[in-house]
Amino acid sequence: RAVGAQRESHRDHLPVTALRPITAADHASVLAWNEANVELLAPLSQERLLELLDQGEGVIIEEAGAAVGFVFTFLAGSAYSSPNYAWFAARHEAFLYLDRVVVDSSVRRTGVGGRVYDLIERRAAEVGPVMCLEVNLDPPNEPSLAFHRNRGYVEVGQQVWSDHLLTMMEKPVG
Repeated sequence: RAVGAQRESHRDHLPVTALRPITAADHASVLAWNEANVELLAPLSQERLLELLDQGEGVIIEEAGAAVGFVFTFLAGSAYSSPNYAWFAARHEAFLYLDRVVVDSSVRRTGVGGRVYDLIERRAAEVGPVMCLEVNLDPPNEPSLAFHRNRGYVEVGQQVWSDHLLTMMEKPVG
């Protein structure tokens, strides 16, 4: 069952973007997508994938019925051990934390990212007043910074994690 779906009305073929829970059959694809983007993400093993699924919400992104990526989010009060999640947890009683979103290279620059964020932000509005995430400042992830700023995310702090300087970003959703 899809968590959400959205139609893109300005195209004739009306692609549908939906989110559905990650199943065991999706694990190999999730691990492969994560590995293909590991320079921007934390590494992910099968064991860590199972931990994340136990602690948060993992969903597959479907575009016109085909799996094209995944998303991990965590609610306030989760047992998730990320220092970036903890940074937001120290500041908010209720929020949705976006840990990672990965879209297959075959559908990048097609608008799927914006449609996915519409769905995630709708979910965030159900659970708290704010959606939280971080983006690399050093090394800079300029496309992600521009995308998030254009969607209304603002920097609320910075944090060093591993060898990266991060901008901690939030957007009111509730």
